[in-house]
Amino acid sequence: MDNESHEEGIEVGHIIKASKERYTTAIVGNANIDMLMKSMDELPQWGTEAVVESYEERAGGCACNSALVLAALGDEPHIVAAVGNDHHGDALEKLLVSSGIGTGGLTRSGLGTGMSLSLNRMDGERLFVTYPGAMYATSYSDASSYIGQMNNSKAMLLTGYFLLSPALEAKKVLQLASQRGMTTLFDTGWPPSGWNEEKRRSILELLPDVDYFLPNELEALSLTGASNYKQAARELAAYCRKGIVIKCGGEGSIFVGNDGQELQASGFQVEVRDTVGAGDSFNAGFLYGLNRDWPLEACMKLGNAVAAAVISRGDGFQVKWESIDALLEGQNTKI
Repeated sequence: MDNESHEEGIEVGHIIKASKERYTTAIVGNANIDMLMKSMDELPQWGTEAVVESYEERAGGCACNSALVLAALGDEPHIVAAVGNDHHGDALEKLLVSSGIGTGGLTRSGLGTGMSLSLNRMDGERLFVTYPGAMYATSYSDASSYIGQMNNSKAMLLTGYFLLSPALEAKKVLQLASQRGMTTLFDTGWPPSGWNEEKRRSILELLPDVDYFLPNELEALSLTGASNYKQAARELAAYCRKGIVIKCGGEGSIFVGNDGQELQASGFQVEVRDTVGAGDSFNAGFLYGLNRDWPLEACMKLGNAVAAAVISRGDGFQVKWESIDALLEGQNTKI
């Protein structure tokens, strides 16, 4: 089934379902430890202290998150990332292996394993304070030597771009994946010091080697300066080989192709417990459908459902198909 086909009134339930086939996907990016401090409505002033209701330490990083979700859905992701030669690196590698994720592209660095402190509000919104550490250790040599061996991977996701070293040479990694016959997907994440013209230019220079660009609404608006996300989507789609998918939270997602085609998949209304990794979870769901050549609307719908299932659980990325089915069955399942 052509993943760019569109048929009015597609029955999503007839398409979105767990598959016995397992597909391999290369996921290049960052793996780190997240420390979540939950239920903080206001940030404390310097020199003062605040108390939270609960905290959680778990695996994090855009590449790690997407790989965990994609593996939970039933595929076989392979991660290309770097962690430290420390107990956190050991724990991350053990978790990835036990989750069915290929770790041949996971390297060790003398720098400590990356750490992110997440301060979470009651409504699930959050901010991060990050020590990159080993995130900066992945080089083009590391990525190319592993991707070059992946003969059966249909797609490569490059994610967490702004927490990776320039030594990764992202453009060459995207080009190599394309040469290997992989569909390329790209998610920038938020730049730690905010957007400037140099960062905007660096992203626009990468997009001609990207099949599907996967920013969220705020990233797309900040990248373009557009007044609304649909305008931003149209501007950015022109740079990509196939187009852009913008993640719009509870509103769902929108696709705009470089040929002007527009598609929209509605979101799900759920009780939000934790938004950490929502975009990464969408990416995993989208990849799952893309690997199976589903229509783009179905790929987007699954991405929306997976993200909704994850943020409503609030306990990590071991999403279950039962949760996804319940969301789809509780909503009009026609795209």
